[in-house]
Parts: sequence; structure tokens; C-alpha cells
Amino acid sequence: MRQFSILVVFALAFGGAAVMYEKESRKVKGVLTQITELQAQLGDLQAEVNRLSGELEAVKLAQRRHPDLKTISRRIHRSERAASSVSEPARTEAKSHSGKLIASDVTTAPPAIHGRRNVEGEDSEWDGPTTDAESESQELLDPYQ
Repeated sequence: MRQFSILVVFALAFGGAAVMYEKESRKVKGVLTQITELQAQLGDLQAEVNRLSGELEAVKLAQRRHPDLKTISRRIHRSERAASSVSEPARTEAKSHSGKLIASDVTTAPPAIHGRRNVEGEDSEWDGPTTDAESESQELLDPYQ
């Protein structure tokens, strides 16, 4: 009988150990599943990073092909210098007039403001003087009385 009780204790101990092992193995399987999912997400993120890096490199190459503001301003200054060196003889000719203006120095320009002309020949009410100017001697009537 004594052996039976020892046998029961061993059976209960092994049974309890088996149940605990099963619980822990389920936990481990859940953790392994989470690790697998995280690795898949990490792979997706790595692919996204690689794609964005490729786009960044493409943009950098495109920017290298297009001039930046400094390059554009340098080109403008160079062209201005070249134009000013070309216009130097014209300045010396202008100085040779010794301060006198000639007809070629002054350009004609059309008037800045053009009046509206009545093409149809009708007299517009706006063409004449205002009512106040016409009726200085006449007494003005108040339309609200």
C-alpha cells in the first residue's frame, strides 16, 4: 500500500508537470507566432525603406540634373557681365556727346491712359459736366421731400 501511495504521488506530480508544460508550450507557441508576425512586418517595413531610399536617390539625381538657385544666379550674373561688356562701346559713344541729348537718346511712348471714345457717335451722359456744375445758378431740389 505504501508503494501505491508513492505511485499516486508520482502520477500526480508527472500529471501536474505535463499540464504546466502544456500551458508553457502554448505560451511559447503564441510568442513564436507573434515573433513570426513581427518578422513579416519587419520585412514589409524593410521593403518600404528600400523603396523610399530608391525614390530619394532618384530625386537626388534629378536635383543634380536641374540647377539650383546658386547656379541660376551665377548664370544670370555671368550673362549680365557679358552684356555689360558688350554695351561698353555704346556707353562711350553716349559720353562722347558731352552731355547733350540727341533724338536717338529719347524714345517716344504712347500715352499711358487712353480716353474712351464713343465709336457709335452717341453722347454719353458721362461725357458732359456733372449736374452740380450745370446748376450753380439753379436751385437744387431734394428728391426725398
